[in-house]
Amino acid sequence: MNEVWILLLLIIAAALPVIFAFCYFRLKKPQLTLSLFLVSLAAGIISLLIAALLQTLFPYMRGQGGPFPVFYNVFFRIALIEELSRIVILVPFFRAVKRRRTIDLPLCAAVGLTAGLGFAMLESAFYGLADANITLLRAFTAAPLHGACGIRAGAAAFFFSRFPFRALFLFTFAVLIHGAYNMMIVNPALPSVLALLIAFTALFSSLSLLKNADKELHTHKKST
Repeated sequence: MNEVWILLLLIIAAALPVIFAFCYFRLKKPQLTLSLFLVSLAAGIISLLIAALLQTLFPYMRGQGGPFPVFYNVFFRIALIEELSRIVILVPFFRAVKRRRTIDLPLCAAVGLTAGLGFAMLESAFYGLADANITLLRAFTAAPLHGACGIRAGAAAFFFSRFPFRALFLFTFAVLIHGAYNMMIVNPALPSVLALLIAFTALFSSLSLLKNADKELHTHKKST
């Protein structure tokens, strides 16, 4: 029973970035309704389950000398599979939403960010079962990182059918950011502040992408 309460508290702690994101979106992007926000969170959680399932097909490779095992674990088994799981969920999700309402790049990026936070929320809670201190640390690193990659994954899913090369560029960049962050985490010789720096730099650059998308949208509306 105590483990259930601990898990609940860890989920609440991991949910703090989600709460902040919702407050931000209610002020800046009212088109992201509560129902769409919650469904986006659920999409992120489902993408975590898909990633976990796919990762069982590619066992963890223990170091045998040389850099290959590290790059395999960090960039392929974690970064590539987790970002791919987001695309697998977001592409059909946007197609389903498009049948009911008009969607645009800023909205898709916002949904991607929310899905990324949903992914990070549950992942951080499970990591916290092993070490509660990790949850607080990941709230300041993994949540911004997954949110940043989620923005790019959402934008990639938006461009998937119309501009596949642009979608591939955004997806590849998300994988590289994610892999670089993981490399900072797993390498004890590197200071943990580098992971924090990568996470927030990625988040601010992704938010800049979202802001520029908003400007492009408003400019397009004025010209038409």
